[in-house]
Amino acid sequence: MTEAEIYEFDLNGYILYRDLIPAGDLRRMNEIIDANLDERNPGNFSFLDLDAIFMEVMALPLTLRIMRVIIGDWMRLDHAYGIQMTSDMDTRENLHGGLRADQGEHQYQWANGRMWNGLIVIMYALEDVNPGDGGFVCVPGSHKASFNSYKPPVDSHLVVNPSLKAGDMLIFTEALVHGTISWKSNRRRRSILYKYSPGYSSWAQPDSLKKYEALATSDVQRDLLRPPYVGQRSPIEFPEVC
Repeated sequence: MTEAEIYEFDLNGYILYRDLIPAGDLRRMNEIIDANLDERNPGNFSFLDLDAIFMEVMALPLTLRIMRVIIGDWMRLDHAYGIQMTSDMDTRENLHGGLRADQGEHQYQWANGRMWNGLIVIMYALEDVNPGDGGFVCVPGSHKASFNSYKPPVDSHLVVNPSLKAGDMLIFTEALVHGTISWKSNRRRRSILYKYSPGYSSWAQPDSLKKYEALATSDVQRDLLRPPYVGQRSPIEFPEVC
């Protein structure tokens, strides 16, 4: 991350990167998801085991380079899932998360000249999110708020609804107050989310990743699927960015 990017993430609690996934890969991923989507529950779906491309995206060199700054050399995948929304779906509009939520795991602080984070979300847009469409919302800067017993209403002027193009990546800390509002577009919203933790912590059940271990095709993929631990830790061997 550049100094400008670190400043932006520190200021807002989220940052947007453009054009991370090429058009051909987007088309392939959407076709795979379409072929495997459970129409009884289209709003949430799993995807990591559908095709090798999703494991490759889990370990994209550029993304890991950014995560190395945000989390550090010792990190792991915590869990992953997909979200789909259409205008006819019922949505429980909400804001959640925030600093020190979930037993304090949602953390953000600066110490020893660097940032320290808990659970971090990487959200890749597989379809466009235009202004006013709805979906993901957040309260910029709330990851550093001192008054955490209050959350504004979703229609507050403090709440923003970032716009994304298919292939863009949005990164945010779970210490940021964030949530969802109804989808208003006549097109669908579709995003895949990878959530990463420091190597010593786990928000989801670590055993839930075991089923993906056999699908890993590189050392970095295998390292990202390791369970959490503290003693005799070893860092990720980060791939070079081409």
